[in-house]
Amino acid sequence: MSGVVKQNNIRTVLQEIIKPLPNKICVATSGGIDSSSVVMSALDVGKDVRVYSFTFGKHFSSDFEAARKLAWQFNLTFVPVWLPTDRDEIVETVKHLIKNVGCKKKTAIECLFPFYYLIKIMKEFKDETLVTGVAADGHFGLSKKAMIHYSKDDQKFKKFRQDYFSNLESAGTKRLIKLCELNKIQLCNPYFEPSVFSLWIDKNWEELNKPRQKEVIRKHYPELDCLKIKPHTNLQLGDSKIAETVGNAVISKYKPNSKSPIGIYNRIAKGVYA
Repeated sequence: MSGVVKQNNIRTVLQEIIKPLPNKICVATSGGIDSSSVVMSALDVGKDVRVYSFTFGKHFSSDFEAARKLAWQFNLTFVPVWLPTDRDEIVETVKHLIKNVGCKKKTAIECLFPFYYLIKIMKEFKDETLVTGVAADGHFGLSKKAMIHYSKDDQKFKKFRQDYFSNLESAGTKRLIKLCELNKIQLCNPYFEPSVFSLWIDKNWEELNKPRQKEVIRKHYPELDCLKIKPHTNLQLGDSKIAETVGNAVISKYKPNSKSPIGIYNRIAKGVYA
């Protein structure tokens, strides 16, 4: 029997997931290894890739700069998404995410907030297909809780990932699906696909994250090494200022009655703040 046996690794698995999509796709990119791997696998299968990334006003976050650098390195169209800094606009968007998209938790609201504006820009450009790296972190156990409780126990680590990927609420995935449906945008989250889950579920924490964090991705994309991609950070945290800006806006709007964004989000959901 002749021929080359195709390796089953993250690069080839992502290629197979992305291949059936329309030729023109948008990738929401933080410049991290997850979304960057999606970009590279899309290029592997001949897609016309537009790199989208968001930031507040004139504040160029490290994620935004890394995404722009990725686009420049591979000669791709870069689409900046400028998030609003106006307090009342931020509050109205938060209300929309709670009332119409079904966001309940603080993290979901903060994570979906930039996607609301990214999708808005997509529609202006008549782009119709969005691909993300959402939920990739669930494979690696890099949260503080996972590092403490699961990283040293292989069975607990496996159970953690099984639970994570059996719940569409993980990483705000269900709400992102809803947001895209409301806007008639085709969404693809490759890292939530069963073929990616089965690739790594029997590996322990160190096999996935040594010698570098998310090594099982990084080693299959050597062309990204020159970008010196930073370690994992939640998109709403770090210097993105998303959690800080959104939280401060709603507190400013409703003070002195509410001092916590969580309390405000709950009151909006209950209709106390119309």
